[in-house]
Amino acid sequence: MTQSLPPDLEQLLLRGDIWRGTKAYVQGDYGQDTGHPLLNSCLVHQGWPHGCLIEISQQEFGQGEWLLLTPSLCKSTQGLQILINPPALPFAQGLLQAGLNLDRLLIINAPAKNDFLAAFVEIARAKACSHLLAWQPQQALNYTDVRKCVLASSEGSGLYWLLRPARVSTQHSPAHLRLHTRMSADTLEVTITKQKGGEQSLLNRPISLPLPRAWLGYQPHAHLDTTPDSRPATTPATTLKKTAKKSTDKNTTKITHLRSR
Repeated sequence: MTQSLPPDLEQLLLRGDIWRGTKAYVQGDYGQDTGHPLLNSCLVHQGWPHGCLIEISQQEFGQGEWLLLTPSLCKSTQGLQILINPPALPFAQGLLQAGLNLDRLLIINAPAKNDFLAAFVEIARAKACSHLLAWQPQQALNYTDVRKCVLASSEGSGLYWLLRPARVSTQHSPAHLRLHTRMSADTLEVTITKQKGGEQSLLNRPISLPLPRAWLGYQPHAHLDTTPDSRPATTPATTLKKTAKKSTDKNTTKITHLRSR
């Protein structure tokens, strides 16, 4: 006969942020869809975990964080979406085109570390905040500082991302989920470096997310306005030679005609 757990202990184990040594208990609605099916399949909660600190490291800011996070931001219909210390003023028209509601967007500048931590803690605890994107200030955050962000995130129910430089990847962090992002010519590479309750085999393996067509660079001039199936079998050089030859033949005919007159 199986002995039932005490009500208090059973309720505690139902928390989505409890780690049971090998696997986290996953509630049905605990994760929010990232908008990237391949990334969802590699996350314990099949999406971004609520009430947890998600740390994203980058070689330099602007390495696809908006591409990675915008689908999740667009799915939200309630609550404030707050940015702390964005490295550049977000382009309003671009955010509107992506589907974000600017009336719910709030930007806070807190360059000093103490101000940054105070802002992060208070905002993460606020029920009015559904999403928080915080870029680390110039002063480096130590383990204790990040721990404060982790505790504040656990008291909320939103999504909380902390963006940090790549050099911190080798340092220990109490964050629930740690990612590293890097953009290439046609993909956004996302590498999971830490995930509580996740499969160890999925760590440190780049996940390639295709870039939207609008983000891709322009094709060579000869291939513009053509699709792979409709491109001519001849090479651009051959086409140019044929065009030049036709033009020369026409000019020669005109000159001969004028001389004959």
